[in-house]
Amino acid sequence: MSVRVLVLGSLLPSLHCFQYLCEEVPDCEVVALVPHQSPPRLRQDQESARYAESQGIPVMGLDGLEGLTFDLGLSLMFDRPLAEPVVEHPPRGFVNIHLGPLPRLRGSNSALHAIRLAPLDDIWTFGISMHYMVAAVDQGPVIDTIEFPIFRDDTAASLHSRAVENVFPLFARNIHQLIETPGRVPSSKQEGNSYFFRKGEVDHLVDITADPAEVLAQVRALSFPGRPRPYIIVGDTRVYLTLDES
Repeated sequence: MSVRVLVLGSLLPSLHCFQYLCEEVPDCEVVALVPHQSPPRLRQDQESARYAESQGIPVMGLDGLEGLTFDLGLSLMFDRPLAEPVVEHPPRGFVNIHLGPLPRLRGSNSALHAIRLAPLDDIWTFGISMHYMVAAVDQGPVIDTIEFPIFRDDTAASLHSRAVENVFPLFARNIHQLIETPGRVPSSKQEGNSYFFRKGEVDHLVDITADPAEVLAQVRALSFPGRPRPYIIVGDTRVYLTLDES
């Protein structure tokens, strides 16, 4: 009997995982796709909804999930929290891929905060986590992780990019076990120190009175093309900071 799977997420790495699930994982039936609620800008051939429709898979919104029957939920970096009844519904659990190491960095903008905190906490590693979801955000038991170093010249953009590159490998090495194992696969309770950051909790004002290594870390952490830039205040003027790439 096929395992009924609900898939959430439509970033490009989400699509790659979704395609692999549909084409390479036997004994599973995707009952629906819920795309990102803030759709990413992608080419038409990279749109998860278009791929789902080509496979005859329903595309739906968050409304109606509580009445949907499925055995396993997959949140592929989905951009909205889920209602507790939805998270607790599937007997095989609801699994999320989080762009950050758990439990250390819960919530949003993990790459940014990892770089900012690296010289303060003397922790120079980052990673991504696959975990079971619970009602509290990013606090469910961890199934698997991939870790890699934070380099001294990393920016939030470069570290985030390296994290995204590891999403599909993490998914591919675990999805068969998730489908083939009755019930839930082995996982570990989260233990250790933790930060939690919400989406809006990013201050782009750089404290230039801090230690030089911390100042540089702040600038690198806030360097991400297309997002607000780091700045200082000189008199009444906001002065933006950039890294010298020459």
